[in-house]
Amino acid sequence: MDAATLREPRTALERERSSLDRLVDALAFRRLLVSHRRLVRADRKEQRLRGLRDLDTGEVFLTDERRLFEPRR
Repeated sequence: MDAATLREPRTALERERSSLDRLVDALAFRRLLVSHRRLVRADRKEQRLRGLRDLDTGEVFLTDERRLFEPRR
């Protein structure tokens, strides 16, 4: 995991945003992709994280993009 993802949020907006962020594994992320939830992309490319934001709750689900594209075992 990137050290940048572990830094402390600097502003109130970042603190609020990070409180709704959830780091999930690749399998959970794939399940969200095919769910009936209203989701939009919320990637953080500089941190190499793929993300989905739930339009109803504001939650952001993030996963490491390197894990997402690995073949399933």
